[in-house]
Amino acid sequence: MIKVVYGPKGFGKTKIIKDDINAAAKSAKGNVVFITDKKIYTVDIDLNVKCVYAEEYDVASVVGFTGFVQGLLAGNNDIEYVFIDGLKRITGEENLSAYEEFFSNIAKIANANGITVELTVSAAKDELPKFVLDYIG
Repeated sequence: MIKVVYGPKGFGKTKIIKDDINAAAKSAKGNVVFITDKKIYTVDIDLNVKCVYAEEYDVASVVGFTGFVQGLLAGNNDIEYVFIDGLKRITGEENLSAYEEFFSNIAKIANANGITVELTVSAAKDELPKFVLDYIG
C-alpha cells in the first residue's frame, strides 16, 4: 500500500510523517525504515527506526531512487513500513509526471509483500497527477 502526504512547502508534511513513523515504530512487528535527505529530520524519530540518508547513496534521479528503494525492499524481507520524506528533494525531479513508473513499481512490490509505503510530496492537490491521487489517504 502507498499513502501520499501532500501539501505546499511549509504545510507540515514532515511533522505528519514523523508522527506516523513513531506510531508505526510502536506497533510494527517488522522493521520500519525512514528515507530522507536531511539528517536534521531524524532527531525526533524513534531509535528503533532505521534512518537512511539518500544523499549518502547518490540516488539523485527518479530511476536511481526507484532502484534504490526496490533494492532496499528486496534485501530485507522484514521491512513492514517505509517512509520517504521529500521525494522531489531526494531525486531532484520537480515534474510529478516523471514519477508514474516509480509509483507503479513500488506499489506492486508493497502490495505483493504487505508493506506500507508513506511518502511526502510538495504540491497542492490540484497539481497532483491522477496516478498520485489514487494513493491519497
